Amino acid sequence: MWSAGSRLVLGRFASKDKTSVLISSLTAAALHTSSTSRSIDSPVFCRGFKIVSIDHEPENKILAVKWNDGKCGRYPYVWLRDTSPDPSTYTISDAMTARNLFMKNFDVEVVPKSTERAQDGSEVRMEWPCGTVSHFKSDWLRTRNISDPDTRQWRRKVYLNQPNTWGSEEIAARLKRFPFKTVMETDGGLHDFLEAVCVDGLAMLTNSPATNGKTDRGAVSKIGERIGLIQQTHFGTVYEVSTKPDASNMAYANSGELPLHADFPSLTHPPELQMLHMIERAETGGVSLFTDGFRIAELLKKEKPDVYKLLTTETLEYIEEGYDVHTPAYKRDSDALVQFDYDMCSRHKTITLNDDGQPTTIRFGNAMRSWFYDMDVEKVLPMYRALKIFTEYCYQPRNLLHLQLENGDVVLWANTRLLHARTAFKSYPGRSRTLEGCYFGWDFLRSRVRVLRDQLNLPDNQPSA
Repeated sequence: MWSAGSRLVLGRFASKDKTSVLISSLTAAALHTSSTSRSIDSPVFCRGFKIVSIDHEPENKILAVKWNDGKCGRYPYVWLRDTSPDPSTYTISDAMTARNLFMKNFDVEVVPKSTERAQDGSEVRMEWPCGTVSHFKSDWLRTRNISDPDTRQWRRKVYLNQPNTWGSEEIAARLKRFPFKTVMETDGGLHDFLEAVCVDGLAMLTNSPATNGKTDRGAVSKIGERIGLIQQTHFGTVYEVSTKPDASNMAYANSGELPLHADFPSLTHPPELQMLHMIERAETGGVSLFTDGFRIAELLKKEKPDVYKLLTTETLEYIEEGYDVHTPAYKRDSDALVQFDYDMCSRHKTITLNDDGQPTTIRFGNAMRSWFYDMDVEKVLPMYRALKIFTEYCYQPRNLLHLQLENGDVVLWANTRLLHARTAFKSYPGRSRTLEGCYFGWDFLRSRVRVLRDQLNLPDNQPSA
């Protein structure tokens, strides 16, 4: 089974094992857990290749692997020990994936005692000073070839944060609409719906249940259960949008126009996704407007670099003070209403960038913008000018999606990417325009997509260990 020609005992390169206690405290359960109980198929470009040679780079403490198609991979010894697919290194079960090694005891200078290539090219076997024996299958190594740009690009998809920005014509052509029943009853439908939100920043559901011609309430909660972990805010868990006295939000204050905004810029960590379900549409007006803040950032960077620099470097303060009356989560099983008083205050850049210079969040809400400018006073007027230009870009026809929600329609969108608005409306007599809504966090929505990919064994599924 093993090729003698590829076997190398690293006596002269081996260091003393400083961490012989790595395995001693493992539980019996961990020792007997199958490390392949949640095995993931390798991507197509990683499958079926044979290892034809292995070589050591002792000075760099790296193992070089070559396959029969000419592809090569370079694997640091420390990484191979750290990621070894054996039950002493990892506990992998349906309930948990976790590394058993402790960094405080881990020898980062570790060198294998011996290394062998299987004669049929199917795997590499390594024995470590602590006694652990690792079997690295060919597909396993190809899938995790961190020295390969293709592998790194494939792995980046696991984060589900590679948005496809849009203008009005593009999104009008590709906006995804899914039947409510399909998303509620099939995992494939749910996956495709949530994946569309990850890519485009929004997607729709149509034809939610109705009784005697009237749209049923409760769809938001049902979808929330399918996605998982609705995010509670100071407006409760599931809230209603309709005109009412003593309004706690501009959306409830009157039937006039609402300007483009992102919800909750007054929070340090605003809810990242918002869902609305149309219960009763208006007789006229009430059209939902959306613009892709990430596309606006791209355009400003290219066409108005001075504006872009201000919006990506200077912060604005937002405040939200008042009260709301709702049933809190801890009284969800009752009809008790509680008044929640709040005084929210936070500062944000209008466009937040990551280390690669890509936009990650858009935060703007003119109604909550504070009087305080924490910047040189000479910059205040330029900031107003920048906000004016930012808003003009958002409302340009090339960037603005008009969406008339019909009764039973549901829209889910990225609150920290898209800005949304509503045109003025007139309700039917005795039938106030009414929606139900809630919020989610990206972490839980993306987690749901990954779980569904795992369960459905979809091509973009990826290993966690």
